[in-house]
Amino acid sequence: MIESQPALTNLRRKATVGAVFTGGAQAFRTGLQMLSVVVLSRLLSPEVFGLMAMISPLMFFVMLFGQLGLNNAIITARTISPAQLSTIFWINNGVAAALALIFAASAPLIAWFYGQPDLIAPVLVLACSILISAAASQHQALITRSMQFGRLALIDVISGAAGFLLALVIAIIYPSIWALVASTVMTALTAAAGSWLASGWRPSRQFNWAQALPMIKFGRGMMGFNVFNFLSRNLDNILIGKFAGAVQLGYYDRAYKLLLFPLSQINQPVGRVVIPILSRLVDEPERYRAVYLRTVQQLALFTLPGVVFMIIYAESAIPEILGEHWRASVPIFVWLGFAALHQPISATTGWLFISQSRTGEFAQWGLVVAVTSIAAFIVGLAWGALGVAAAYALSDMFIRMPIVWYWVGRKGPVRTIDLVNAAWPHVLANMAMALVLIGLIPFHLSGFLLLDLAMKFAAGFAVCWTTLAVFPKGRAVLMDLAGTVGNMLARPARAS
Repeated sequence: MIESQPALTNLRRKATVGAVFTGGAQAFRTGLQMLSVVVLSRLLSPEVFGLMAMISPLMFFVMLFGQLGLNNAIITARTISPAQLSTIFWINNGVAAALALIFAASAPLIAWFYGQPDLIAPVLVLACSILISAAASQHQALITRSMQFGRLALIDVISGAAGFLLALVIAIIYPSIWALVASTVMTALTAAAGSWLASGWRPSRQFNWAQALPMIKFGRGMMGFNVFNFLSRNLDNILIGKFAGAVQLGYYDRAYKLLLFPLSQINQPVGRVVIPILSRLVDEPERYRAVYLRTVQQLALFTLPGVVFMIIYAESAIPEILGEHWRASVPIFVWLGFAALHQPISATTGWLFISQSRTGEFAQWGLVVAVTSIAAFIVGLAWGALGVAAAYALSDMFIRMPIVWYWVGRKGPVRTIDLVNAAWPHVLANMAMALVLIGLIPFHLSGFLLLDLAMKFAAGFAVCWTTLAVFPKGRAVLMDLAGTVGNMLARPARAS
């Protein structure tokens, strides 16, 4: 029997180490992704990004079924046997192989659906990434389970850099969708190779359906949520691509990639660290609550000021950063920005469902998200990509956010009132920041636009944190951050 749960006394140390590695790697990777968005947006046209955004949701949907929701089952299980691991591996990869063939065979149908015959060849190539990702997903889950966050961080950094560099070279030589296709395959291939090398685990020929069945049942709930979540997050791309065309979808895709995607790329790796820890603290409600609330408040501390700034200065920043030909994406970006304001808490509620083994409720919540999001997409589609963004943002803030905060807080260590108490100091601090930034719009602090924007952002950030320090809860968050930074700086000194 494989026991990968560290003693509770080691959780704080592992959490700190994990936060350092994950934070450093994700800062690098997020910076690399933003650089990729900026550089490739200048080299490739909106239509190219629109074409890729037509394929990507369908590919990710197929990949969801290939994973069967079993990765989180591996991560959160108290014990897991070699027979279970090998059985799950062969099930995962067998399903993924079948789905990759179906996806490849569907290439002509996908091209017909969008009215884009040039999509056939990219779909055939991207089918390979489905197989590659499936072959590595279990190894990544095992690395996460054992809390080897340094290895995960290194894999993320290397795979992200490899994908970007290949995309850059192809975009310069042959600016087309192939730059994005090649990048996707290269990222998956590099991550898979790194995961196999880092995990040290290899599947055997063992296959025991009875032993794997409990984990499959757990994965079923996760699978339900993942399918519903996919529909709520990706059907907008499919509808815009079908009814508004590749150019409109390109504008929408870049606005999303510039804002909501970086936020998700911060939340996901932090979740890798936090979910295994929370799953081991379920029987200690006070510690569980403290770990979760501390994490989401640190996320809000750094992400919310950036979102507020970009909402207010999108009209100046986006054409300057991406190029004048992306100006049409500005209003789309602003609407999506409003949807991003509550993400530091709302996007992390899944950690609570998963770590408390409430996967059935998680799937039910996913259904609510899917139904309300799809309804919003359909209503907004009459006004094109901008209408979809506006309808999504409004339904997100006034329907989905209140429901999930209530739902996840009905039971378990973290209650709805805990979420509200964690949020309100940040709300007031960022409102103060917004007022200052709006007041600075007529003033030019520098003759260089990027420097002007940077100075205004710094001023707004200072106002935000200063306002936060006025409130006892806000001061506690800042003191916690100072303590974490102090411990990180002291650790190398003690080691020397």
